[in-house]
Amino acid sequence: MVISASRAQEQRVVEGARRAIERHGWQGATLARIAEEARLSRMTLYRRGLGREEILALLVDAYERDFRESLEPAVAGRGTGLKRLRRALLSVCEVTERHLAFLRGLDEETDQRFFHERAAEVRSRAAYVSPFERVLEEGMRDGSIRRVDVRETSTLLVNAVDRTYRHLRIAHGWPPARARRALLDLLARGVAKDGDGHSSS
Repeated sequence: MVISASRAQEQRVVEGARRAIERHGWQGATLARIAEEARLSRMTLYRRGLGREEILALLVDAYERDFRESLEPAVAGRGTGLKRLRRALLSVCEVTERHLAFLRGLDEETDQRFFHERAAEVRSRAAYVSPFERVLEEGMRDGSIRRVDVRETSTLLVNAVDRTYRHLRIAHGWPPARARRALLDLLARGVAKDGDGHSSS
């Protein structure tokens, strides 16, 4: 696949912004620092209309795209609903790990504005919650997942795995494998029909 020059430059900006945020936090990720990390001039950012708000939107879009593409194989794959739910939960942990510096750099005000305002409601449900709704519904049909309120449980699962994984990695310093294993076992067991959320179910 051929990537356009503008797309390639956008990717450079996103990667540069991630590095700037990792080093300085979001508040300290100035345009000058982002441009330096991306090996671009500030004038290039200005010419493309990229201020901090626009760059933050690019980071959010990159996270959402990775989230959607990573969950698709789990959601559309083979196996019971419960097995695919575990794979979907694992995918969320992996996506969160890849974007950990960006997510860590966001303060609560910024996080609230981009992920939870009413204007973003359609984005949030389509990108983050809908894959879990599908897996839960199919798991209830094949008998591997108990009867649940699909909309409510999907919202709970996606928030529980993403935010708890972040907290365990950042605040507690748990290794990725430990955080993933503990979360997957706990969350999958909570919806499994027989109470056993292990992958052999």
